[in-house]
Amino acid sequence: MEPAPGRERLHTRVTRELARRVIESDRTRAVLAFPREADLCAQLGVSRTVLRESMKVLADKGMVEMKPRAGTHSRPRPEWRQLDPDILVWQAESHPDAQFLRDLCEVRLAIEPTAAGFAAVRATADDLRRIESCLRERESRDAAAAPGELIDLDLRFHMAVVAASRNPLLIELNGIIRQPFRTALACTLRFRSAVELSLHAHRTLLESLCRKDPMEARRAAEQVVGFAMLAVERAIRAKRRIGNSSE
Repeated sequence: MEPAPGRERLHTRVTRELARRVIESDRTRAVLAFPREADLCAQLGVSRTVLRESMKVLADKGMVEMKPRAGTHSRPRPEWRQLDPDILVWQAESHPDAQFLRDLCEVRLAIEPTAAGFAAVRATADDLRRIESCLRERESRDAAAAPGELIDLDLRFHMAVVAASRNPLLIELNGIIRQPFRTALACTLRFRSAVELSLHAHRTLLESLCRKDPMEARRAAEQVVGFAMLAVERAIRAKRRIGNSSE
C-alpha cells in the first residue's frame, strides 16, 4: 500500500530536520547524541512510528547509528553515503560550508572536462544547437534576469554539454549534484568578474565543441570550473569577514 500523502510529507519533513541536526553537528566536529525517543517525539510533534521510520532512513544513509540502550548518535561525514541525492540536497539546504563547496567544485572538475571531451567527438548537430541556444539565452538575459533565472540558464548549459557526452554514468552523476550545484551558483554569481570570465570560458567551450576539438573542450571546461573555484574561495573569505566583524 502507498503511504497517505499527509504522512509522506510529515515523514519527509522529520527526516530532513533530523538530517539538518546531524549536518550542523558535524560542522562543529561534535558527535550529536539525540534525546530519548519519547522526548524527541515530543520536540518534533510526531509519533514513535514516524520518528523510527525517519531514523531508519538516516541510518541506511550512514548518518546515524542506533544502538539498544546506548541511544542514537550521529556518525562522522566520511561514513555517510556521500553521493546520496538526499544527503547532497540536505547539505546544500543547510547553508553549505566551505568544505562542501570545495568538494563540489572538485567533483565538477572530475565530471565536466571529461564530459566535454566526449561531447566534442559525439555531439550531434541537434546537441550543438541546444548548447548554443542555452548560451545565447544566458548572454542575452545577463543584465535583465533575476539571479534565480541566471542560475537556471547556467544549469541548462552545463546539463546540455554533459548530455552531449552520451555517457549515461556521467549524465547520472551530473544529475545527482544538480541541486548542490544550483546552491553553489547562488554563492558565486555575486562576483561579477568571475561571471564574466566564466562566460568567456563558456564561449570557448562551445567553439571547441563545434570544431570537434576534445582537448580544447576539456581545457575550456576546466577553466569554467576553475573560475567557479575562485569565486567559491572569494565567497568563503567574504563570509569569514562578515563573521569576524560581527564578533
